[in-house]
Amino acid sequence: MASKKGVALVKTKTVNEGKNGPSLFLTLTFRAERKGDPPVDFPARLWENVGSVDPGIKVGGLVMAEGQLILYNNEQQIRLTRIEPLKATEEEIGAFIPKSRLEVGAGMSRLKDFMESLEDSHLRSFGLEILQDSEVAELFPRAPAAKKNHHAMVGGLLEHTLELMAMGDAVAPILSLNRDLLLLGLFLHDIGKCWEISASPGFSYTDEGRLVGHMALGVEKCTQIAKRLKDFPERYLRLLQHFILAHHGELEYGSPLLPATPEAMAVHMLDNLSGQVFAMRQVSAGSDGWGYEKNRGAFIYKEGSDLSRLDQTPLGKGARKVFDS
Repeated sequence: MASKKGVALVKTKTVNEGKNGPSLFLTLTFRAERKGDPPVDFPARLWENVGSVDPGIKVGGLVMAEGQLILYNNEQQIRLTRIEPLKATEEEIGAFIPKSRLEVGAGMSRLKDFMESLEDSHLRSFGLEILQDSEVAELFPRAPAAKKNHHAMVGGLLEHTLELMAMGDAVAPILSLNRDLLLLGLFLHDIGKCWEISASPGFSYTDEGRLVGHMALGVEKCTQIAKRLKDFPERYLRLLQHFILAHHGELEYGSPLLPATPEAMAVHMLDNLSGQVFAMRQVSAGSDGWGYEKNRGAFIYKEGSDLSRLDQTPLGKGARKVFDS
């Protein structure tokens, strides 16, 4: 049985009470084995001596962890045999926190370029005003786009948003969509994440995030910005709020509303595309080239995007003779 040992960041921690006593459920972030790759998360479970171990394990801290790798629901997890807290500096902890490779200054400048390109004067003023908002200017460049699954990294919200806006810019003329509304909707759809998720180690939900959620927080910020602008049309504000409230696309996925305009549907679809592709790329592959994505419950062929790694045996010359006449 394979084992896992090393220094890890405690990303999440839960103590579960069972009939046999408490158990410790953790998400541990290990540094990647290959230089340049992002840190890797592993679920980890401790079943013994939880009462004595639990107090010393802190979310956002480093630990020395050791245990057996087991397969559970097609996902590798660690059955811990040892876990000890470590003293660490902020710099040492920072090495375990995933960060976007996007340079912040260039990213925010690109976002401003998109806002300045809007043709409608009201929407352009709105976009530039929200970029200048002191809270947005401070939080947006560092905010993760999610706690897990997609763009869960410092600067992830900015990277995700710019991906969407580049796609929206290309799609708008093809589908005859209102480019101004689409680009602003893509910018705003997740802006509430600035206040919902902390960029500190572990990416924990804030009190505001737990009590209200990113959709309501985004709608609130949009209302604040609209009130600062002279004669901003009320119907414009409602359309911008709709992008936020409908971007999950389906009621069962936590969306309070279904998309009611073509632009709102495009925001939902492009958002989903960006998130799903990112999640697939984060999957770690086994020796057979396949990995498992827990969020969708799907196996991912990691070598399927790299033609140089595929078998080049010509048709009819391999082990299978399916194509022989």
